[in-house]
Amino acid sequence: MSMAPDATVSMDRTLVVCLNPTFQQTLVVPRLWEGEVNRSSRHYLDASGKGMNVARVLVQAGRSAALLTHLGGSRKDEMLALMARSGVEVLWADSGSEIRTCTTIINQEHGTTTELVQEPYPVQEGTEERILALYERELIRFKAVVFTGTRAHGYDQDLYPRMVRMAKRQEKIVVLDVKGQDLERSLQHHPDIIKPNLSEFCATFLPGVEVREQEGNETLRPRVEAAARTLYETFASRVILTRGPYPIWYFDGHTLREVPPERVEAINTIGCGDAFTAGLLDSMLSGKDLQRSVVQAVHFGALNAACIRPGSIQMLR
Repeated sequence: MSMAPDATVSMDRTLVVCLNPTFQQTLVVPRLWEGEVNRSSRHYLDASGKGMNVARVLVQAGRSAALLTHLGGSRKDEMLALMARSGVEVLWADSGSEIRTCTTIINQEHGTTTELVQEPYPVQEGTEERILALYERELIRFKAVVFTGTRAHGYDQDLYPRMVRMAKRQEKIVVLDVKGQDLERSLQHHPDIIKPNLSEFCATFLPGVEVREQEGNETLRPRVEAAARTLYETFASRVILTRGPYPIWYFDGHTLREVPPERVEAINTIGCGDAFTAGLLDSMLSGKDLQRSVVQAVHFGALNAACIRPGSIQMLR
């Protein structure tokens, strides 16, 4: 099934694959009291999940983007209505499963963002076949494909590698913002960019090394560079690593370089990594080199942090 506000075929279009849709509830509280009733007079509900965030930011940047996902359950129509406001074309298969809700709590007293993540419901049998049919039918329309987020339970572990293989056979630009087996198994098909955070990269390629998501850990740089070089030489995949508030590391084919973060008065940090991915791809589709693309990606991430709603570079109301 599809929901297409703009059916124009354009070869700069991006397909974003994310098999884990989310309602994102954002609550703003003057202060957060544990063990007490906390009331919020400012609250927002958005269609989200990493894929929706990436696609929405691409649209806000003037690109055409579509999201491939599954939907189901009692709130399916509500999600479709929220998605329709974004300008993102939605390609979806009925999963027969409820859509999860994640909650962001913005504590104004301390300027902190707390995320409560609901694990996804498993999709029902037959969902994967419907997703693959949609993907095979629609893939030809796109120049680039982004794979992002953790698959909901019920999908085969070889699904993303199969989809990456199909995309590269059609000479698409492929960006992977996934981790673990999805990342490892997809590498054999030579994705152009892999973009985990430093914690995910170490967990996947540096066994025994544990790094928290908001930890910079400069001492790991030589080992990270060696691993990134091996991945480039073996699979022709360039590595970009986000590191929370610390400079981005990226391997350009010769050395591990870095781009500092932009200073911004952060309001909501949810979706910053997704805005980063969108900014990177927007720049790459414009023909810019990797360094300038990473710089723009950092800028998009900063714009997202300054917005109250997740996965956005516009001040939405």
